[in-house]
Amino acid sequence: MGNLLIAGLTAIMLMVPTLTGATVEQNGARFDERIEQAGERLRLTGTGVAKYRIVFTVYAAGLYLPPDADADQALATDTPRRLEIEYFHDISAEDIIRAANTKLDEQLSPARQTRLQPKIDRFHALFQAVSDGDRYRMEYIPGEGTRLAFNGKPVGQVAGGDFAAAYFGIWLDADDPLTRGLRRDLLAGAESSGTD
Repeated sequence: MGNLLIAGLTAIMLMVPTLTGATVEQNGARFDERIEQAGERLRLTGTGVAKYRIVFTVYAAGLYLPPDADADQALATDTPRRLEIEYFHDISAEDIIRAANTKLDEQLSPARQTRLQPKIDRFHALFQAVSDGDRYRMEYIPGEGTRLAFNGKPVGQVAGGDFAAAYFGIWLDADDPLTRGLRRDLLAGAESSGTD
């Protein structure tokens, strides 16, 4: 009886990491289904890929929001969020920044861009070149700002919910996201689909 009890407890203990550490795979990149960020639990609302000229898959991305947040709240000042991006190719920091600036130029009004430009520049100064398997993590924590980490190591932070809404808007803006398909995939598990 004692051996059966020990065997049963061992089996349960072996199962716990699987139950609490569930992941989703997107093109070989793995994303945890649930995370904790600054003491708050977030859930993976979706994953997707970004392509270059339709042929090349540049990266896989996963978005995390609070369990009760819907797509319309994804960029709200009081909504914590995390975007993780895992790259599949070598890309220079300059090219990452150039792509972000191109989209921000399209999305932001001249006045808003002028106001946010110092924060955008500060954030872009944190980036470095990536290779296959490297991962950036952007975390917005209300009241603190947007943290950037590279392969799990924090590299810096920029304050302001206005900056966070603009920068996460590259992927999540309802009117003009990077691609509508990627936005839809990232928000697939949110309670509403916004304007899509």
